[in-house]
Amino acid sequence: MAEAKTSKPKKTAEERLAALRQREAAIKADIARIENKAKTENRRLDTRRKIIVGAAVLAHAQQQPAFAEALRGALRAAVTKDADRALIADLL
Repeated sequence: MAEAKTSKPKKTAEERLAALRQREAAIKADIARIENKAKTENRRLDTRRKIIVGAAVLAHAQQQPAFAEALRGALRAAVTKDADRALIADLL
């Protein structure tokens, strides 16, 4: 004898909407998590890049007096905050 197939009762429109909204919320959360991770990684790489460039510039300034003077001029013009100027006082 063949077994009778039992069918699931159809979901109501409200149930389908609720399920879709739940999926939407999960997708939005995933998007936000991935965007935040990418933003954090980009900030980390930007900081690393600045450190590398800064180290190279400082090393070159130690070897080339003319470049060191140009660097001092650039720093005097670009660095305006007192706290920042105090941090690089030896370079000014």
